[in-house]
Amino acid sequence: MSSLFDGIKKNNFLVIGRAGMDLYPDPPGSTTEEAMNMSVGLGGSSANIAAGICKLGGKSALVTRVSDDSIGRYCVNQLKHYGVDVTHVKPIGGEYRNSLAVYESRVENHQSVIYRNGAADFQMDIDDIKAINYHKYGALITAGTVFAAEPSRSASMQAFAYAREAGLPIIFDVDYRPYSWTSPEVASEVLTAAAEQSDMIVGNDEEFGFMAGGIEKGLDKARELSNHLLLW
Repeated sequence: MSSLFDGIKKNNFLVIGRAGMDLYPDPPGSTTEEAMNMSVGLGGSSANIAAGICKLGGKSALVTRVSDDSIGRYCVNQLKHYGVDVTHVKPIGGEYRNSLAVYESRVENHQSVIYRNGAADFQMDIDDIKAINYHKYGALITAGTVFAAEPSRSASMQAFAYAREAGLPIIFDVDYRPYSWTSPEVASEVLTAAAEQSDMIVGNDEEFGFMAGGIEKGLDKARELSNHLLLW
């Protein structure tokens, strides 16, 4: 456990996973179906983590693929704006696209709609992972979405192995998004395997329960993983 806290204290994180564009109905509190205007912002679980670290005074580098178009370039520009190192954010052409999310700021009857067809970030591959100098960082952070499809899944598992070789602790946000996976069974198996390799696991009742095969089994699953630091 001490290695985890020592790594965190370095305040320099390698973050793996998606960047996207978020749209918000404007003015705040509006419903999407009644919106006349939209505001735009950086989205994507891992991109938000990386940007948040920089906003709080830390350092972060993001590893992902973005679409070779205006949306991908928007994401890169926003990452730079927040101070995120984009050395390992690579464009990919063809029909791959960055994720797009429409989020409402209201609490009551909140609606979120996320588009992930042909996601560019799932094209992150082994070569992207091999290009990283892991010894530069204090810890590796990733969100579960990176494991939902190939080649990102295998690449991310390899990143875990390289991080271990370099002595980096691994922080894993389960971040289960059903629409990204081919089946709940595959998701449960893969996310559990990732969790078992991690030093810190971030999840909620539903996510721990999901990995265990039912929300009522979530506490037992957490106990099973009790040799890790859990943020529930």
